[in-house]
Amino acid sequence: MSKAPTAIDPELFPGSFLRLLSIVPAAVRRLHAGVADGRRAVRGEGGRFYFRGHREYRPGDDLRRVDWNVEARLGRLQVRQFDAQKDLLTEVWVDGSASMGPCGGRAASARAAALCCATGLGVGGRVRMGLLREGRATTLFEGSEPGHMRAALEALSREHPEGLTDLAEALPRLRTQLPRGARFLLLSDCLSRADPGVLHAFAGRGLRGALLHLRVPEIHAPSPGRTIVARDAESAAQRTVMLDARAAARIAARAKAHADLWAHHARQVGLLYLPFAPSLSPERLLRRLVLEVA
Repeated sequence: MSKAPTAIDPELFPGSFLRLLSIVPAAVRRLHAGVADGRRAVRGEGGRFYFRGHREYRPGDDLRRVDWNVEARLGRLQVRQFDAQKDLLTEVWVDGSASMGPCGGRAASARAAALCCATGLGVGGRVRMGLLREGRATTLFEGSEPGHMRAALEALSREHPEGLTDLAEALPRLRTQLPRGARFLLLSDCLSRADPGVLHAFAGRGLRGALLHLRVPEIHAPSPGRTIVARDAESAAQRTVMLDARAAARIAARAKAHADLWAHHARQVGLLYLPFAPSLSPERLLRRLVLEVA
């Protein structure tokens, strides 16, 4: 009996990567079992609650909220405080433009997006993943359980980088769709004419998360000593360039300055800056997501 064809692209998501995805929920739970104040979500009567810290015990407080570990260590009665978070949301938005495709970029960004979704589902609550292209923000997937990851992988398998991103239009539009306090993960090569200051559209929304910057060495730091035809993957404009050591150094310097500017603005609006390349192993990227973002 022949098996039904799978909708998950095995080149984008090989078996080794799928096995890695399967351990993400357990890895996130282990981390959240011992993280510092203000970082973990727990279940309580009526749903999930977000732990935001301690305060001094006051007469009449529920003794079940007393942190006895703190009392044993410091000799003070401290009460754990929680904010109701019945609908925790992780937003994962991927640059879908043509420049994300060359030199392994498509596979790297698809796997990074899948890891972001799996991490969000491991934390709890809902995950929404979408695509930024031609100035629009289009939802590709929504899920609330680790078992929903298959639908996310299928959605990523169907998409191929093409056209322009137009971050200057897409990001302000996306802002109107993001609820306050969401975890926000933006994946892009930042090869856009948009000023990095466009990230300030998200300021004041209480968002936390990261800008995952895809940096392909062949584009950001090309090797000298060869002639290349430089073609803009989005606009199709091209020119021939002789890459001597000086030209290669100029390209690398401009690319670094460009990356530094995006990093600066990301941090100003409360987002971590996480650069990654196709050569970065999924395991290392997952570790950064779990330790720094989840």
